[in-house]
Amino acid sequence: MAERIKNIKPTILVIDDSPEILTLINEILGETYEVRLAKTVKAANTILGEKKPDLILLDLKLEGDISGLDFLNYLKSKEHLRDIPVLMISSNSQLMNVSKATKLGAKGYIVKPINAVSLRDKIYTILLEARYGRRG
Repeated sequence: MAERIKNIKPTILVIDDSPEILTLINEILGETYEVRLAKTVKAANTILGEKKPDLILLDLKLEGDISGLDFLNYLKSKEHLRDIPVLMISSNSQLMNVSKATKLGAKGYIVKPINAVSLRDKIYTILLEARYGRRG
């Protein structure tokens, strides 16, 4: 299990329009992290207004008027939000979308179905990089 950084639970905001995926990620990460769940961009913005998360897990394809890539672009355009690391999640593994997400500032890309070990490892690495800077 990943150790807690700074002896407090880092906060992870998960944005996905699938209740099943939200439940699964909460089960995978809930013991180690404070997990906040949002099914819509509107709900995510409410949470972002309450407490700045340490990391955002963002689904590529969201229901409604905005895609995950569009919301990532929005996050990176806001000075007070741009430094939050974003890890994209999607069932779409097309190279073009991985490239777009990376160009927009995503720290990584996880393809569904979600592998719990890979997800935990990727999050832990991203949080360490955010705290201590890029290693290597």
